[in-house]
Amino acid sequence: MAQPNLSSDILRTLVAVVERGGFIKAADYLHKTQSTVSQQMKRLEQEVGVNVFRTSGRKRLLTSEGEMLLSYAKRMLALQDDAIASLQESGAKGEIKVGVSQGVAETMLPELLASFARANPGVRLYVETGYSPDLNAGYERGDYDLVLTLSLDANIGKGELLAVEPLAWMGAEGWEWSSARELPLATYTDYCQFRKASIAALNSAGLPWRVVYTTSSYQGLMAAVKSGLAVSVRPKSAVGDGVELVGDRLDLPSLPNVYSWLRYRPSLEAGCSLAAAFKASILKMQ
Repeated sequence: MAQPNLSSDILRTLVAVVERGGFIKAADYLHKTQSTVSQQMKRLEQEVGVNVFRTSGRKRLLTSEGEMLLSYAKRMLALQDDAIASLQESGAKGEIKVGVSQGVAETMLPELLASFARANPGVRLYVETGYSPDLNAGYERGDYDLVLTLSLDANIGKGELLAVEPLAWMGAEGWEWSSARELPLATYTDYCQFRKASIAALNSAGLPWRVVYTTSSYQGLMAAVKSGLAVSVRPKSAVGDGVELVGDRLDLPSLPNVYSWLRYRPSLEAGCSLAAAFKASILKMQ
């Protein structure tokens, strides 16, 4: 019997399907067609001889064997990335102090920084998350070498514009609400731009609201949304498992776009390398 051949391309597709929340989003993330992703997952099941996915309603979930395979896939891919990084080690060296807006840190940051660190072992990273006005002020004081910030107005952003996407109302799948009662909100603190935007939109539309859950944790915020306790406002790309866009269905008011900005010091070779990684990651998400 021939030994199964688990190509890294198929394993990366498996990880993307799980982490991105489905075949369609994985296809967009990997710049592949949905049929290609489906074919690769079917080929994977044929190679290993077990069902990797099971159907639950309209969703495709991992089987217990699939969960086990996912764990191995991540370890195999990490080992391969480390091997390639060791053979093709970047010449970038030094220390980078990075400031990243909370709205960005909650989605792309961990994976991006881990990949950058593996490819650039000579670079020491110091990363802080925070609110964009504080990060911009810190950059101007010299506290940071690179900052990735957000604004809700194209005229007040600072640096190089990387991306524009709409803000969106997010709620638990199937969540219902009547405009006769207050809309429950889950938000970050008063300093959060998204909180201010959601409240301003509701006030302008004359809709009643109340903040029922305030947190500084993205995991806590999304747990409140997924449980049906409240809705929240995040960039549209942040929608994931157990959450859906509810703005149109519930006739909630429109929200502004969110603009992503990058500032870095070109004199730092390591900073330029990390800036390039941020640009590539943002482009991949669009």
